[in-house]
Amino acid sequence: MDGAMPRKNPHIGEESPGEYARRRGAREAEFASAFEEEFDKLRLAREIRLARERQKLSQTELAERVGTKQPHIARLELGKALPRLDVLHRIAAALGLRLEVRLREVAATKPAR
Repeated sequence: MDGAMPRKNPHIGEESPGEYARRRGAREAEFASAFEEEFDKLRLAREIRLARERQKLSQTELAERVGTKQPHIARLELGKALPRLDVLHRIAAALGLRLEVRLREVAATKPAR
């Protein structure tokens, strides 16, 4: 194939998933809200996983410290489950951290046209 560029998938187009989400969220407030909620869940999942890895703990070891089972930790770290506040407190304590919860102002969005 002497240097030919691979064909682009016509169903995907040129924009990244983030660009698509921003564009669609600008048009649809409900989509933007759901996207932000899911992104927050994934951000929390990543923070839990990174904190566990910094402590060089396995999921099983963290689960034992928290008083739960390894599959629960796995689901939390994948963003498949959202932990209750008491579980977050136990996870933070098991990792030698302090849980901090904040409420922020919602940025004003432009009405859809």
